[in-house]
Amino acid sequence: MKSRALGAIVAQGAQAGISFVLQVLVARTLGIDELGRFAILYGVIVVVTGIVTGVVGDSLVVLDRGQGRIRWALQGTTIALAASGGVIGAAVFLAVGLIDPLEAALFALATAMFTAEEVMRRLLMAHFAFFRVVAADLGGFAIALAIVFGVGVTAGFSLALFLGAIAAGQAVAIIVAALLLPRAERSWARFERGGLREVLDYGTWRGLQQLLRPGLLTAVRLLVGVFAGLTAVGLLESARVYVAPALLAVGGLTSYLFVRYAQDRGRPLRAVVRRADVTVLALVAGTAVLGVIAVALLPWLGPILFSVQPPTDAVIGWLAFTAAVAATTPYGTLAAVHGGQRKVFALRLADSLISVAAVVGLLMTGGGAVWVPVVLAAGALLGGAAIRLFVIAPLARYS
Repeated sequence: MKSRALGAIVAQGAQAGISFVLQVLVARTLGIDELGRFAILYGVIVVVTGIVTGVVGDSLVVLDRGQGRIRWALQGTTIALAASGGVIGAAVFLAVGLIDPLEAALFALATAMFTAEEVMRRLLMAHFAFFRVVAADLGGFAIALAIVFGVGVTAGFSLALFLGAIAAGQAVAIIVAALLLPRAERSWARFERGGLREVLDYGTWRGLQQLLRPGLLTAVRLLVGVFAGLTAVGLLESARVYVAPALLAVGGLTSYLFVRYAQDRGRPLRAVVRRADVTVLALVAGTAVLGVIAVALLPWLGPILFSVQPPTDAVIGWLAFTAAVAATTPYGTLAAVHGGQRKVFALRLADSLISVAAVVGLLMTGGGAVWVPVVLAAGALLGGAAIRLFVIAPLARYS
């Protein structure tokens, strides 16, 4: 079990590391303002991916994907959401003038490829094949880097180049992942009625829940851009990217926990809840250790990575947000596996709306953008405490 948990962290680390390197490259080659623009676009890619991860990725773990009707519904839903999410996002950003037509087309393609590859990753994770996930991610990333440097050195670096490289890299990662899947997972299902409703009944709530955190971060980036400008977005994003290694460890273990909790549904829930409490304590303690290291290295490492010094207050704020995520996400995952996904979504929606309102109040009253992560951390803790008290505790009491 420990090796599987380590594999989950490594798999999440590979994906987060790729994101980290891409954003550092954008900052170094295009400047902090373009990092702000890239962060908004990339954030929406993550939002769409989160929706697909919940609707399809979590459903394929919990539901019986061996049934033809479920399999067809999962595959059809993946294609529909991946394509529509990219097109809608591109149209909106093009309409508001954030991107030009070429960037819009590449953004739509990158979004579709990114979300489809995430489903392939989830299929591998369902078999606990976490190191195969790493192989697919790194294979695609190698292609993306080759495109960025091959074209950038000769024709110049641009936002369009990075979007195109992401699209090409994710397409390669899809092919690698498909080759690494068990043969039974590679076949296309024939059309059968009845599966779509079952997938959507479960997956819609998980998709909406997965939407909340990346959606919240994207909304915050837009708000900071409106009130303080793209440079402020870039500086805030540099601080978030700097502490990403801590968040990736939390996210990696959470991916493992979802699969583990799904397999443990036959066990007494009280015992599983006690284990979740221990997991939370370990995650928060690990985050604290990584946080101390990150702050100590910031004066030296920050300028090397981003050409500017990420604000120290913002770095500490993002570390607080990471600790809040570590303290709450396992409970939401456990509740979702045991049928509490609607309640979890309602509580998470409430804390997200409270967080957005608090951020608006902070920025409108002249508060610095560096305090935004602290506000988000408080909101996350509020929602997590509510899930533990009002969803997990009743489920454990009657199990």
